[in-house]
Formats: sequence, C-alpha cells, structure tokens
Amino acid sequence: MLLKLLLFLFLASVEFSCFAQAKLDLEKLTFKEDPRILVKNHKKSADPIEPLTSLPAYTTYDIAGYHFGPANLTEHCFVSFLLNSIKEKKLVGVIIGFETDAASKAINKYVFAKYGKPVVLEAETQRKDKNKKPYLSGSAYMWKNVKPQITLFLSKTYMVEDGKPVENTDLVLINNSVKPSYETNFRTVLDRVIKTYTP
Repeated sequence: MLLKLLLFLFLASVEFSCFAQAKLDLEKLTFKEDPRILVKNHKKSADPIEPLTSLPAYTTYDIAGYHFGPANLTEHCFVSFLLNSIKEKKLVGVIIGFETDAASKAINKYVFAKYGKPVVLEAETQRKDKNKKPYLSGSAYMWKNVKPQITLFLSKTYMVEDGKPVENTDLVLINNSVKPSYETNFRTVLDRVIKTYTP
C-alpha cells in the first residue's frame, strides 16, 4: 500500500512538473483553444480594441513559455490573442511582436524559409532622410491560407537606437472570415489588415 502511495505521489509530481514547464508553440494554434486558458498565469491586459484589427484582445508581455516554431520570444516581445467579441471570447487570431533586432531577424529567416514566396503588400526600399542619410523603409508580406481559413502577415519596421537601425517584426495570424468588432467599411478583418499594410 505504501509503495502504491509513493508511486502515485511520484507520478503526480512528474505530471505537475511537465505541466509547469509546458511551452506553447503559437505557430501550432488551431484557433479552437480557449484564450483565457492561453493567458492563464500570465500578466495581461484586456484590450477592448486592438488597433490593427479592431478586435478585442488579451495582450501580454509576460511571454515565458511562448514561442513560434524554433523562434523563442525574448524579453521585449509581446503576444496579443485576438477575440471575436468581448462577450463570446473566441480565439480568431494572434499578433506576436518581436521588438529586438536579433529576434526579428530570426523570425524573418524562419518564416520566409518555411512558407516560401509571399504576396508583397509593401516592398522594403532604401530611402534618404532630410539630411541625405539612407534608411530602410518598412515592409509587409502576406501568406494566404497557411492553415485552413488562416492568413499569415509579417510586417517589418525599423527604429533608430543609438544611431543604428533596429529591426522590429510583427507576425499576425488571422481567421479569414472574422468580421470587425464595430461598423466599418471593411467586410472582414482580413480586408482591414491588407489595406493597412498596403501603401
């Protein structure tokens, strides 16, 4: 009896340890998950309107345990889990922000290698500021239906820190048919995002 009890306690501790260390691969989301579970035990904000999509979202910079494929989220990354409505709270998309140069370059390399040639919504170009100093413009790309009814966007911008350009990347996965959360000229959130990323 004592042996059985010790075995039970050991297995329970192993299961708890595995659960505590579990990682969430955001690339593998099926969009059937409960977003409240995905952010459980993470510090988060409940945003009534996420600016890019107009959808409500749970947003967190507490990114321990999240990754996208082989790309780990580092200290300055964030994740926004997009909801169809404040009332229903169904997961319809995710935005992942990579706000360091190394993390941004890593996710760009992975996404382009895995998903191939995208639709270019805005091409990256070299421009010059008022002092004739060259800089790179932002860019945006789209891969339609990387999963059934799910479109992937990648947008890249540059911030200047200590006189050097620092690359930032946002990944957006969105359900093709989800509608904006308020009255708008856009039929779907997908239409809205495409328009936002197109000059």
